[in-house]
Amino acid sequence: MAATVVFVLDRLTKLWVTHSLALGQQLWPNLPIHIYYTINNGAAFSILPDADWLFLAVAVVLLVVVAWKWQLLALQPGWVQVGVGALLGGAVANAVDRVGQGYVVDFMQLPHWPVFNVADSGITVGVVILVIRITTAGQARA
Repeated sequence: MAATVVFVLDRLTKLWVTHSLALGQQLWPNLPIHIYYTINNGAAFSILPDADWLFLAVAVVLLVVVAWKWQLLALQPGWVQVGVGALLGGAVANAVDRVGQGYVVDFMQLPHWPVFNVADSGITVGVVILVIRITTAGQARA
């Protein structure tokens, strides 16, 4: 469910931005979060530009691992399932951009932070949740 929510929200917000703003245009520049339409040829925060093959491979591997471990995932707490879903939805949404356009649309900006999108947020939240789960699961076994 979380994967679907992140994927659909990402697609809808990117559609709104690309049809409502010109590339480089900003909305609400004086607010703490503003909209700034840009494109990104790299990963989150524009690292590794022009490495689309790597990010597509990561998305495919993530899909395969989640499908392979589906029954194990169903045994995890709900918050872990949400984290994996957010990560998966974000990875697939950005992969769709990379395949369809050759770049990812980014549009949200916070002060002193790179421009990002809903998919990037899902990926970040998912990774944080998984790191928490892995570290707390390791502590429980010790």
